[in-house]
Amino acid sequence: MEENDQEFLRALHEEKIRTQNERAKLITMKLAFITVLFGVSSVDVKIEIARIFWLIYFVPLVAISYDLYIMSADSRIKRIGVFLGRHPISLAGKAEQEWERFCTSYRDSLAPSANMFFSVIVTLGAAAFIHSQQSWTEHLMKLWFAVWLVISLGVIIALWMRHQALIKNIGNYTPNDNKNKKRYMGL
Repeated sequence: MEENDQEFLRALHEEKIRTQNERAKLITMKLAFITVLFGVSSVDVKIEIARIFWLIYFVPLVAISYDLYIMSADSRIKRIGVFLGRHPISLAGKAEQEWERFCTSYRDSLAPSANMFFSVIVTLGAAAFIHSQQSWTEHLMKLWFAVWLVISLGVIIALWMRHQALIKNIGNYTPNDNKNKKRYMGL
């Protein structure tokens, strides 16, 4: 193995650790931001909530944005792990290779699911808050609310399903498998 390859593999290990920390930080930021956004409604800031409740419409958009970053970091971590565990050039030790195979076989679907459920819960919470603040006299507002809610929940669930399929594809990686190359690259 060339010295460049060894340096690359060392950098890949460091990237995996850095991305794991990035993912944890993003999850914490998502929880904090949503908590603060909902907390504003319970604090007396001398502003009528009825005048600014429309800001709550952005809660799903913020949750989805964080979800995209979290899912991106998660898939990068999994790609690196599978590569290091399966590719012969990685020269990973037997323990690391076995660990990566074990992780792929017994994937933790709880964390990505928990993230999706949190996004669904905050979206439903935002919908309940908006519904309590609206005077539903206009049919157009009822339609807007229904469309917003259905699209928000649909996007969250679709992203979660897409992420699950991507992780499964990454887990099916075998070195020098050109027939699946386009699938792994998202094409």
